[in-house]
Amino acid sequence: MRAALAWCWARLGWRGLTLLITGVSWVTYGASLTVQPRYGTVRGISVLLGLVPMPVWGWGWIVCGVIALVYAVARPGRDLPGVAASVAPPLLWSLAYALGGAAGASGTAWGAVMPWGSHAILIAIVAYLTRPRLIVPKVVRHGDE
Repeated sequence: MRAALAWCWARLGWRGLTLLITGVSWVTYGASLTVQPRYGTVRGISVLLGLVPMPVWGWGWIVCGVIALVYAVARPGRDLPGVAASVAPPLLWSLAYALGGAAGASGTAWGAVMPWGSHAILIAIVAYLTRPRLIVPKVVRHGDE
């Protein structure tokens, strides 16, 4: 069991673990949006519902979650589609709640702007901190050895 966990951790690391957790979260959240969205969510993102119905947004979350899950095992630097798929939905939701609050669609929409926005920012921070470092060979001039 320890060997399997060690292999898993060596493959995922913090970056992959973030994509894995986010992917599972987005799939389950998207499924809840397609089955039975909460009233506050519908009111808060009403500006998006003028574009497409809620089940389509739910499937968008699910697709982004699956992309994040697929790229969770990719090497850092090659997982950028997964990082983008992890960041895009909460940023969109944050923007939608901000616009919904500004438009007067929901008096409490402002309360969801920072939770969704901060989640996207935290994913971006983890992606930045775990980015692959460029290996630059040390240049030695002749005579400086």
